[in-house]
Amino acid sequence: MLPGGVLAITSSGGDGNYAVNFVAARSDTDPQALAACRASTLATRRFKWPMGLARTNDGLLACNLRERSAALYKFALDGSMDELATAPAVAGYSRGFSRCAVHQQTQRTFALAMTSGDVVCNSVIILDSHLQVVATVEAAASTRLGEDAIRDVAVHGDQVLVLTGDCHREGPGLRLLDLDGQYLRTIADGPLRNPQAVAASDGRAFVVDEDYKDYEEDEEDEEEPVRHVLHVIDIQSGDILQEVRIDLVDLIAAVLVDGDEIYIAGFGESKVVVLPFAGSEA
Repeated sequence: MLPGGVLAITSSGGDGNYAVNFVAARSDTDPQALAACRASTLATRRFKWPMGLARTNDGLLACNLRERSAALYKFALDGSMDELATAPAVAGYSRGFSRCAVHQQTQRTFALAMTSGDVVCNSVIILDSHLQVVATVEAAASTRLGEDAIRDVAVHGDQVLVLTGDCHREGPGLRLLDLDGQYLRTIADGPLRNPQAVAASDGRAFVVDEDYKDYEEDEEDEEEPVRHVLHVIDIQSGDILQEVRIDLVDLIAAVLVDGDEIYIAGFGESKVVVLPFAGSEA
């Protein structure tokens, strides 16, 4: 989410070119801020395959896959949104970065790096405010060909939430780390099925997962599209506080919590689902 209520999303054009698009997130989005973003150089920039986005105190980070020259870009938040810095792919992780999250106090970035090949291995790369590598942690090889053991990463307070999938050696769950990448504990490692994205806010983790109830009903129908459910999880206890079915199919690109709204974007669909909070529930 950018200043003025402008939502930045990655998308693919019909010609296969990928870009960062800007849309009004709310009815009160500043029209001048939206127009400035759409007129910026970033709006016309084409990428190999942009993935996760995250804000720093002075810029917008964009993860990039399949382009070794720059796996992570940083763009200015104002003006023409010019490129401020880049970070190349880390040695051994030639596919680049797929997701990222920023600890606002230290401006450390936690980016999910990926290898190439049939057996995917990914790790969390910690970078400083200048996008220099500090450490590589949580290396995990997938137990299934072509899928990622680690799906996403988020930051909440002084903890890093690493979302693992069902092809992780320890199964799906939320692995909690400190800011140096030291493992603390795991939560929600029982109820999750095949999670794909996570965000964190106000003591809660918001995990988008496959809808296991829908799956069980249609498991014999291979043509049935996979649907999803949002789990709202208490980070301290690990308890699931709420579950909400989501009108998105196929893969999930990202989930974002901004104020009293939750934004969920899909890979194959040109739409973002927005869930408002009603009291303490979504």
